Amino acid sequence: MTPSLLERVLWRDRLVISIVLVALTVVSWAQMFVPETGPGERLLPCCGASFGLAFSMWVVMMAGMMIPSVAPMVLTHARVMRQRAAHGAPFVSSGLFLAGYLIAWSAFSAVAALAQWALFRSDLLDGRSLSIGPWAGAAVLVAVGVFQLSPTKNACLAQCRTPLGYFLTEWQPGHAGAVRMGLRHGVFCIGCCWLLMAVLFAVGIMNIVWGAVITAFVIAEKVLPWRRTVVWSGGALCLVGAVVLVYRSIVVT
Repeated sequence: MTPSLLERVLWRDRLVISIVLVALTVVSWAQMFVPETGPGERLLPCCGASFGLAFSMWVVMMAGMMIPSVAPMVLTHARVMRQRAAHGAPFVSSGLFLAGYLIAWSAFSAVAALAQWALFRSDLLDGRSLSIGPWAGAAVLVAVGVFQLSPTKNACLAQCRTPLGYFLTEWQPGHAGAVRMGLRHGVFCIGCCWLLMAVLFAVGIMNIVWGAVITAFVIAEKVLPWRRTVVWSGGALCLVGAVVLVYRSIVVT
């Protein structure tokens, strides 16, 4: 294969990856806009009555929320792969890196679906709003606010903010290596964002508006230059939200 032909193939791979990232995101978000089949009932949420359906819902939701934030990592992998292939290294599709990343978030989705199913069965999750009570929701928001200031949050986020640095230190060759790198990055990403996803239990698991807000915040944490300001602002907003939930609960009752 001539260098010019190889370059065209690699550029095409990057273009295909970009299209796939956009398509997966659009399809995932479209599934969250499924029309209601009856009062308070949608085709997808299933209110926690079935673990299998809840799991599929979380997989779709996590794909829609997290693929936009991992796009810089996937495209950086494609760029590194293009440079390595130009020097004779075997070509490995960046789709394998994305697959490893989504496997990690699918594992998280299984845990979240199990929590949703257990909360629903124990009557702690409202079947219509798909949210826990205000006091429990406030506790989740306080936990998120505290976690935003923790060393664990900072360490995991550092792995997500420097795509090229990640590959310089974590590179593994071959197809299996690409999957393992994606899986490992997914673990770092989960360590950074898992409590942010737990906010959905407080505001409504299929709340489209809050899902979009959390997605935008996750992207901001990873790409904006003011890391500490963004992270700490998120923590402060969660603490304010906890106070609001408690206040509303007291006033209503």
